[in-house]
Amino acid sequence: MRRIISIIFCCPFLFGLMTKSQLCFLARSRIAKNAFALSEKFGSSGEKTELCVNYYMGAGHLDSYQLGANQLRKAFSSGLSSGNANTAFYCAGHGTHFSTISAETDLPSLLLQIDYYLRLLEIYKSEMAKKFFLCYRETVSTLIDRGQSTGIEAKLSYGDASDPGIGNKPVLEVFYFHQVFRNYWLGYSERCHHYVQKCFDISKPGHFFIYVIKFYHGKKFQPLSLLIAISPESL
Repeated sequence: MRRIISIIFCCPFLFGLMTKSQLCFLARSRIAKNAFALSEKFGSSGEKTELCVNYYMGAGHLDSYQLGANQLRKAFSSGLSSGNANTAFYCAGHGTHFSTISAETDLPSLLLQIDYYLRLLEIYKSEMAKKFFLCYRETVSTLIDRGQSTGIEAKLSYGDASDPGIGNKPVLEVFYFHQVFRNYWLGYSERCHHYVQKCFDISKPGHFFIYVIKFYHGKKFQPLSLLIAISPESL
């Protein structure tokens, strides 16, 4: 049953973005949302964590990213308490990504949260998860003060992200995505567009990253310094 629900969650993301299937996508998204709501009421901690991952890999992208970040944090706690650490850290990573790109929480608080996850990973030893969190951390640190006082020595390098020996394509996609994100908000348009093309080269057309990337690629540039002048509390 869990496998069937997982397919329901993921399939609309693979096929629903096709023009001919938009109505089917919306219908499946509603089914997925109802299934997720039922798991909140009746599912075990471990099951809710797995369902949360599947939901936000697919239909959950129609919800607000702020809501998704909050739900995924809860799923992380549930997964860790039930002994499902791998899925729990997947929830934490996905939630951190949602929080970063949606301004769901202030950046200093988000940085503390990422450092908490990195400390836990010294115990749970997931190199893949660590790579994601180092990438997220560098982005947040860069947006706070360009890493001058909040940066750390450990970072996700291109060499680490592109290592072909350990199935690193998802890491490379995240690496390029965050290069786009950082350079956009810092006002480096040429660098931003360079990494946009890198994203287009390796990501599938239906991947939600692509639609966020197209947003940044298509918008007129607005440097970070201007945004701080307008709304300093936003960071």
